[in-house]
Amino acid sequence: MLRLQSVDVMTVVIPFRMTFRHALASRSEGEVIVVRTTDAENRVGFGESVPRSYVTGETIATVRETLRQILVPPLLGISFSSFDEITATLRHFLDSLPRNQHAAFCALELSLLDLAGKVFGQSAGSVAGNVASPEVRYSGVISADGVDEALDLCKQVAALGLRDVKVKVGLSAETDLEILQAARRILGDDCSLRIDANCAWQPGDALKYLESYAAIRLDGVEQPIAQDDIDGLAWLTERSPIPVIVDESLASFADGRLLIEKKACHVFNIRISKCGGLLGAFRLRDLARQAGIGFMLGAQVGETAILSAAGRQFATRSRDLRFCEGSFGSFLLEHDIGVRDLTFGPGGKASALEGPGLGVEIDQDRLAGLVTERMTMGVR
Repeated sequence: MLRLQSVDVMTVVIPFRMTFRHALASRSEGEVIVVRTTDAENRVGFGESVPRSYVTGETIATVRETLRQILVPPLLGISFSSFDEITATLRHFLDSLPRNQHAAFCALELSLLDLAGKVFGQSAGSVAGNVASPEVRYSGVISADGVDEALDLCKQVAALGLRDVKVKVGLSAETDLEILQAARRILGDDCSLRIDANCAWQPGDALKYLESYAAIRLDGVEQPIAQDDIDGLAWLTERSPIPVIVDESLASFADGRLLIEKKACHVFNIRISKCGGLLGAFRLRDLARQAGIGFMLGAQVGETAILSAAGRQFATRSRDLRFCEGSFGSFLLEHDIGVRDLTFGPGGKASALEGPGLGVEIDQDRLAGLVTERMTMGVR
């Protein structure tokens, strides 16, 4: 039996080892929400989200309020007799979840799946079936710095043996082209190279740029134009010589259906935080499969070991994954909060996680030292 006794909502700030830039933002530290749920027997589960105002409209402050006012109160004091029962309850929430509550729900959902998995001896990822791939291969990401900085990162990525790389573009047409040509030269012909414009272009300009990149042999262009320009995405998808991947345009199930209806992409970028947790991510994966379009696992910049573990659960249960991002861990964060380092290894390779819940143990002392704000809700 699991009776939810208390929920701690923590704002956590972790310095980065480097500044990460793209067309919509620049960051030198990560600010995330970590949720810890505790049952009546003092067993705990952990969840996380990384809200982005330009993706789902959420901020750290709105996530805290959504949890305090809407999502947590109906669950406090409720008892669950099985993993399936708590999963069914979470699915019920997800069915009517507004787009601007996805990150908030993700943090709570992951913590409850982690807790329930530990209580009932089940993996959180089992909400989508069994492990399909015992090992996955992660991509490298080159942020949108200047030419010299980007090329230094390309050399580091090449030294790690990564065979899938995403390059952030949107600086200027000339600079982007210079970086991409050098990236192809450094990374070699057998590296799968794709770009991410983070909404930087207009449809006509995007097509012109993509046609000019033919010799670079790109395998995808992520969010080339504004997230709400679905007709523009459809126009570009019909004409683009490079597969169009949607990211900021895709958060909810309704988003996914609209993109499919409008034929506005070739690939879904599914990020756990923006899509409402594992249940929402798996639902979008299955929608993509049914429509015959591709899907990939994305990651928010600054994810800790909690979201890294959730992403690993998703990736190892999705054999037909197009690309895989995340688990940057010690490459990006000064201090991660997992007892075990989940950072991917040489070649981007990482193994499926074993054990109940999300499959990650949190160093609670280290976590406590990174908390800048805390809110606790409990059964009175």
